[in-house]
Amino acid sequence: MKCPKCGTENAEGEIFCANCDWKLNMKYGGEKMAVNAVYFSFAAVALGIISLVCAFIVHVNLAAVIAGAIGMFLGGYTQSFVRITQIGGPIRTKLVVIAIVGLFMSVIGFVYGFAHLTF
Repeated sequence: MKCPKCGTENAEGEIFCANCDWKLNMKYGGEKMAVNAVYFSFAAVALGIISLVCAFIVHVNLAAVIAGAIGMFLGGYTQSFVRITQIGGPIRTKLVVIAIVGLFMSVIGFVYGFAHLTF
């Protein structure tokens, strides 16, 4: 079976590619995945900033918790998502770092907002 990502020929019945570890029954998106990785990385940072602003400056703690939760999910997902795209070199590293920064800011905003949440 031919890998949809790298084109390596694999034995029948294999689940993952022997060359790139791509799941053989999954279609590979290529360029579109790389563009989405960029958008997701910056969205994670934006949500982290929103979460921090809501938690520390505005004291809108419920918004901080919501933005932080979404930012944590998106940051965690994106740093893994960037790794499975064909983005390479320093751009890949920068996108992973951006996603992790967004994740970290989201965690801080979420925790602070949740700790100061009043019902």
